[in-house]
Amino acid sequence: MARVRSDRQLTKIDSWKGADYVIQRIGSLQGDIEKAERIAQEKIDAIKAELAGTVAPAQQGVKDYTESLEAFAMQHLPDFEGKQSRQLNHGTLGWRRSTLITVAKNAIDLIKIQLGKKADGYLHIKETPDKEALAKLTDEELKSVGARRKYKDVFFVEPEKVEAADHG
Repeated sequence: MARVRSDRQLTKIDSWKGADYVIQRIGSLQGDIEKAERIAQEKIDAIKAELAGTVAPAQQGVKDYTESLEAFAMQHLPDFEGKQSRQLNHGTLGWRRSTLITVAKNAIDLIKIQLGKKADGYLHIKETPDKEALAKLTDEELKSVGARRKYKDVFFVEPEKVEAADHG
């Protein structure tokens, strides 16, 4: 039997009734945690909504000013003297080259076909074994792919759902 090592003092349980009480306490504490998390999330959501309302006029102002400056700059293209931008006292305005790559639905297959071994340099690939899918294989099939099934008894506690009283 495995020993539980801990620097904390564990609750001494002398009977099944005591064990049942501890399970009830776990359920109650989990309810308290869920209630606290729900309250915190409600506060976070309210703060985010308030923030969105507070900054919306400023964001719209930035957008409007930016569009106005773009219209002004378009009307004064000769003043840029062939340059992409113009430095003013309070900042810079102009155009910068932006590149956007769009890919077709079959781009991955085409990259693999056209670039061959070099394709890995143009793809983000993270391959990991799908353990849920592998669990469906027989032990012999698992062995053939370098995997094996291990069984382990893992302790669990599953308290009945306790709804925390709403004292708010």
